[in-house]
Amino acid sequence: MPDIRTERLRNIVLLSHGGAGKTILSEAMLDVAGVTSRIGTIEDGTTVSDYEPEEKRRQGSIQTSIVPSPWRDHKINVIDTPGYADFRGEVASGIRVADGAVIVVAGPAGVEVGAQQMWDLANERGLPRMVFVSKMDRENADFQRVLDDLTEKFGRHCVPFNLCVGAEADFSGVVSLLDPDSDVPEALQGEFETARERLIESVAETDDDLMLKYLEEEPLSQEELTDGLRKGIASGAIVPVLAGASPTGIGVRELMDAIVDFMPSPSDVSAPVVANGDSEEERVLSCDSDGPLVALVFKTTADPFVGKLSYFRVYSGTLKSGAQLWNTGANESERVGQVLEVRGESQESISEVTAGDIAAVSKLASV
Repeated sequence: MPDIRTERLRNIVLLSHGGAGKTILSEAMLDVAGVTSRIGTIEDGTTVSDYEPEEKRRQGSIQTSIVPSPWRDHKINVIDTPGYADFRGEVASGIRVADGAVIVVAGPAGVEVGAQQMWDLANERGLPRMVFVSKMDRENADFQRVLDDLTEKFGRHCVPFNLCVGAEADFSGVVSLLDPDSDVPEALQGEFETARERLIESVAETDDDLMLKYLEEEPLSQEELTDGLRKGIASGAIVPVLAGASPTGIGVRELMDAIVDFMPSPSDVSAPVVANGDSEEERVLSCDSDGPLVALVFKTTADPFVGKLSYFRVYSGTLKSGAQLWNTGANESERVGQVLEVRGESQESISEVTAGDIAAVSKLASV
């Protein structure tokens, strides 16, 4: 993947109750982006992110995987986490380096206890959130029921971004509420108008000037709607709800568009990093590729081919292969070898990692 500027990065953690469909969603994102030629399956053990033998045996994630996906000249670092409570440490490491979360809720099951726990974890970190209602092609899938469940458990700020065309075996697509010129089936026309009005009202509620305009029944421009949504999502005042069926790719493009258009980049995140170097003096640093180098190792694994593999996120500066770094935790100097872009099990050598991006390096002695 070519070098991507910080403002074109999106670090997104996938969270859910176990079995809701995070891993297949990450597969569908890779397929839609053209990275893979087909969508792997849990049953066959052919997914990119669940590559460990134990994951294939269990048919479920037991570790956090990084799955970068290019989309519209952006790079979405998808952080796929386990859904089962036994692996909460892996979830914590993934949330630590994310700038936004997509909470996956299964259409047939609704909001399960694991999804509520993941919502609370994302809330503690102050992460902007979206909800993706998966498995809309399955029996008993009901988008409106899930939306009502979300509203009851989390609040009215859970607002649909699209509507489903059909359900269960007849699920055939989604209609965007963001575009007033969407091609809406006649049977959905009334529901579309009601849902779009709710979306516009939710944007108006985030800004006094927009609310005044809304109360005076003046239409909000598309630019005002987009800007209002971006600000509302960043603050947590709006949580978009989208729907789809990952194995068929329905709704996945719309989710990726929403991530690129409305989720914050690392440079948009308001909280700067506080770091200290060998002088012990704390410095407040912005996410700037030209700034002093600060990186955080958030996960270390034992790789059968390269040995110890350390995953890191760069918070400031640019980390280059062969760089000499200072480990503030161990008070030791450390030389970095070849920097790697990881996608599940695969690794590709890259020359550098810019601020906000996630990568890996092998055989760090002091980390």
